Amino acid sequence: MTSPFPVAYVSLDGYCGETVVQSFGLYNGAWISQQLVRDVNHGEYLIHHLTPEDDQQRRPRGGGGGGDPLVTLTTLKFCYDAWDHENTPQPQFPSYCLWIKRCLLQGFPIMFRTKFNEFFAGHIMPIIGIDYSNENTYDERDNVYYYSLFNRGIIKQPLSELGNDPGALPFCCNWGCVPLN
Repeated sequence: MTSPFPVAYVSLDGYCGETVVQSFGLYNGAWISQQLVRDVNHGEYLIHHLTPEDDQQRRPRGGGGGGDPLVTLTTLKFCYDAWDHENTPQPQFPSYCLWIKRCLLQGFPIMFRTKFNEFFAGHIMPIIGIDYSNENTYDERDNVYYYSLFNRGIIKQPLSELGNDPGALPFCCNWGCVPLN
């Protein structure tokens, strides 16, 4: 993706998912407002179905609610390949990274969710590129490029660093971590 991403609101109202969907629309030549994404989704756009805990955590800050994110993408006329977290054997991280790589090599951007800790449910960001050595295997030295949505800078990071334990404080990627399993 060559166009810069919009910057998400920094108000903690949960517009990161809406910003990513809007950006993917722009990449494909369609203007989709963040509010339209939220309206179609019947609440905050998340990558997964909301748990009651997620919903209660977000409501005081204007988030929460929300429907099925895949139905929302279909309603907005997106074609997508969702990560099959329910049927992929544990640990999923190497398979997940290979799935990311394959999607990017086919020209499809990826949205991913990080998790900071038990108090903050995470942040949705777009992965837009990859440097790799072998397209058919997971290699922890492969680098992905993504936007934090808090500024316009592109972040370059080894795939292996995306998979740090979200509870580990000594090192964590810029905006949270993808769980290892």
